Amino acid sequence: MLGDVSAIVAFAAFGIASQALLVAFFAARRWWPGVAKRYGWLAYALAAFGLPLSAWLLLGGQSWRLYAGPLLLALWAAFGASVDLWFRVQWRWPIRWSVFVPYLLLYFFAQMFLWWPLWNVQRALWGCFLVLFVANTALNLRGHFGDDVSA
Repeated sequence: MLGDVSAIVAFAAFGIASQALLVAFFAARRWWPGVAKRYGWLAYALAAFGLPLSAWLLLGGQSWRLYAGPLLLALWAAFGASVDLWFRVQWRWPIRWSVFVPYLLLYFFAQMFLWWPLWNVQRALWGCFLVLFVANTALNLRGHFGDDVSA
């Protein structure tokens, strides 16, 4: 068994909520940039809650499949907040590989470790996560490589 009911509910809720917030952030960045600039830090703040969730799951004897994703997302949030919010490192363009690679790897593996366990928990939640992940990825990529207004 993957974990007890309360652990699975907390894991699934955290994963779906993090995806929904990312969709909202990337949509705001596209259509309401002022809102995104003012409240964008919330994406990192919610992700940081992965640390206490992960600790609770680990100390509760839950499977590593449940605590790995929230832990990785918390690590991504700490790294991302430090380079984006605290130190304001310009790393996206031109690409600073020493920041880009760990940022992308932490983000990607956090997402996958939040998504994959849902297959064994509830396939509808797995599908919901997939739809939200595709939406936030598309909005994010569109924000970086979208409409070229200079053309």
